[in-house]
Amino acid sequence: MNVPQTEPLKHRHSILIVDDEESILNAFRRILADEDYDIHTASDGKEGLAKLRNAQKPFSLIISDQRMPVMNGVQFFAAAKEIFPDAVRILLTGYADTDAIIDAINKGGIHLYFTKPWREEELLAHIKQSLYKSELLMENRRLVELIKRQNEELLNLNKTLEEKVRQKTSDLLAKAEELKASYERSQVILDGTVKTMSKIVETRDPYTSGHEVMVAKISCRIAREMGLPEQKIEAIHIAATLHDIGKISVPSEILTKPGRLTDLEMEIIKTHCRVAYDILKTIDFPYPVADIILQHHERIDGSGYPLGLKGENILLEARIIATADVIEAMASHRPYRPALGVDVAMEEIVKFKGVLYDSDVVDACLRIYKAEGKKAFLQEENSLSAAKPSSAAEM
Repeated sequence: MNVPQTEPLKHRHSILIVDDEESILNAFRRILADEDYDIHTASDGKEGLAKLRNAQKPFSLIISDQRMPVMNGVQFFAAAKEIFPDAVRILLTGYADTDAIIDAINKGGIHLYFTKPWREEELLAHIKQSLYKSELLMENRRLVELIKRQNEELLNLNKTLEEKVRQKTSDLLAKAEELKASYERSQVILDGTVKTMSKIVETRDPYTSGHEVMVAKISCRIAREMGLPEQKIEAIHIAATLHDIGKISVPSEILTKPGRLTDLEMEIIKTHCRVAYDILKTIDFPYPVADIILQHHERIDGSGYPLGLKGENILLEARIIATADVIEAMASHRPYRPALGVDVAMEEIVKFKGVLYDSDVVDACLRIYKAEGKKAFLQEENSLSAAKPSSAAEM
């Protein structure tokens, strides 16, 4: 199994390993002995939760066996997730524990699982990759905090601006320019954060490089065709650019698998909507970006996931992105099949108009297709600039 290489880690990470077999704990100590990690161990879930609650600093990675006394791995992870929600969680199972794995995904929020016995070099590589993901999330939180501070500065400036204008009207132009510069800096930071987060998935799945950019381009074109206000178009642009960010939790071998996925692998893939929501829900976007992304795999007849929403209970922005996502995916090459083409994609959305895809959205797509042809839905050079509106007001 090929495991993607990661950059050197920038921090010393804390790792908790929970297993009732001392030989397993010793094996981990030996495997990780040459790495600069802060290793903690526990012989059962109760002891592991105590160490999490008493931790002096956050744990970046938690590894637990499934079959243990006192509480099993699923029960342990369900509780551990509440203490350190950002920690990467890896489950150790036997080959016959498929039901436990699915249960752990749903209840324990695990990111990865390993069956015993494992290959040491593969396990070590995945640990490093998981910690690299943790550092990406840490960097994302840093950028979010930077945006928050910039917004607070802008708010404080707005509060004092009126009084300053009353005190000295001659300063109005200068203060207005200062306000504009502060706003532009915030927009640059926001745009940079969105692009950085979008690149996270592309670095792990090169086959879909540019997918989110094209979905954003198609989604915004549909929204304009439907006459939506510019604020909704801006929300659609941000949400479409980030709609697959949750796939950072999906093992890369599943993302790039050339054959048909198993039921278990599909269940893992489906978690990406919820993972994206959990990542983005605390970011103070001016639009419901997290909710839009959570719903982008819902379908009109209720057959979608993760909530099984129907019809207008699905946000219009999510219905637009869902249709654009299907068109781009069918028109583009994938590791498991060649590109099917825009014509086939149009046949798909027309066939299931009003069943899977919103009727008004499909009608808008057809109008664009008739007026502009295939080029409106295909990857183009400099597509990033094409996907993003020319100004913040036009997004």
